[in-house]
Amino acid sequence: MLAEHKIVHQKAIYQYLTTDNKGLVLESDDTFFANIQSQNIIALHPFFYSITNLLDTKKEEEFLFSCIHLDTDNKNIIADITLKTFAKENPLLIIQDLTTHYNNYQLTAQKRNESVINSQILELKNKYLIEKEEFKNTFIANFSHEIREPLSGISTFVDILKKTNLNTEQADYLNIIKTSSNHLKHMIEDILDISKIEVGKLNLLEESFNTTAFLEEIIFTYKVKAKEKGLDFNNNIEEKLPNFLLGDPYRLKQILSNLLDNAIKYTKKGSITLDVSLNQIRANKANIHFEIKDTGIGIEEENFENIFTSFSQINQNQQNKGTGLGLAIVKSLVELMHGNIAIQSDFNKGTSISFNLSFKLDGSSKKEKVKTISVEKKEKEKYNVLLVEHSEITQLSVLKILAAQKRFFLDIVSNPEDVIPTLKNQKIDIILMDINLPNKTGDTLAQEIRQLPEKELKKIPILALTGKLFPEDLKRYKKAKINDVIRKPFDEKSLLKTIHKYLK
Repeated sequence: MLAEHKIVHQKAIYQYLTTDNKGLVLESDDTFFANIQSQNIIALHPFFYSITNLLDTKKEEEFLFSCIHLDTDNKNIIADITLKTFAKENPLLIIQDLTTHYNNYQLTAQKRNESVINSQILELKNKYLIEKEEFKNTFIANFSHEIREPLSGISTFVDILKKTNLNTEQADYLNIIKTSSNHLKHMIEDILDISKIEVGKLNLLEESFNTTAFLEEIIFTYKVKAKEKGLDFNNNIEEKLPNFLLGDPYRLKQILSNLLDNAIKYTKKGSITLDVSLNQIRANKANIHFEIKDTGIGIEEENFENIFTSFSQINQNQQNKGTGLGLAIVKSLVELMHGNIAIQSDFNKGTSISFNLSFKLDGSSKKEKVKTISVEKKEKEKYNVLLVEHSEITQLSVLKILAAQKRFFLDIVSNPEDVIPTLKNQKIDIILMDINLPNKTGDTLAQEIRQLPEKELKKIPILALTGKLFPEDLKRYKKAKINDVIRKPFDEKSLLKTIHKYLK
């Protein structure tokens, strides 16, 4: 039975034929090419023309030709062809049909090549994404720094102008400039913050803050804003709140400010209410509930999720223009702080947005109030300040702010190469250093100052003036032994407060 099966299924894969030294077929078993005796092998396929010169070899040799595509009597095959020559016998040609083998090999090779190509494509895509991310981060950092230069100038000179003799019309114009520049500043901050959040570059601080003082400042600010729009501002602050918490008060303020600004923006009449209460204290952590309610235009339920999407605005009224980033930042910050946020709203009746956040308890029961250090209380009459800055706007801004105090001598250096000679030739009490200097970064220059042999020069306080505040930037400044950072755009209050902190 097995022999019968073999006869049915056995497939002939060889053809043997002998030729003379001119290529005429003498004998053949006719497996693939039938009735070819006395024909020249060149007539079978053009390939055989290439081996006719080997037929007259007159010695024993073997030649192998692989993967030859032949058109036979019945089909196309892919074959290996062996030519054997002998000293005293006619040449022997062996045609071996390896079509299945080569097709399988080709399929395997194709899959392997496709796998390699896909792997290379993935690698290139990853490389592209990394380069794209690096470009984006660099662009954001540079944009952040450069855009703050003119904003610092606007803020400084608006404050200076407000102190001059202005008539009512001029004061009104100045208030418009101030309001517009603040609006621009907030929009830029929103764009930069959402970019940092998206690339995971926004880090939270952990510092102690007075809960009561923090909330009182928020309440005072928004009572004024609500009153300006003819709205009532109510607040319910639970007395059981811990006095001092550890967390990031700046980001908490950003969350509350965005929500309260939105509430005021979309409320034409009625009131805004801020509720703050204690959920629980557990494992040295206080979980606090915040809720902002308004009697504004409300939100339809199908739009609840959309309001937390970047660059999305549900209300397209021209009076309510904005970037559409405020609530997206709120949601991202709450989640970054491991909290949760919820919304309830009745269309045309009002909205309530609430969130819960946990803060570590500050172990100290009493905290000394931070005292503002005034220059007048210093023993020294005047201080020598070195400003290392290439922007003429910032130079003039710092000059005007310090000149108004009448307690500072200011030296300005634009070229980083002139800084160390200036330090060696004059007594300097504090250095204000721009980070984005021509030909050399401010942190590199700070490192060079810290490496000077003179002890008194190595200890001079260095304050960075910059808008580059990514975590990796702050680490770099710390490594360069920069004492503190003055964030651009700065105003008179923030600049003087930081300078006073480091004066002896």
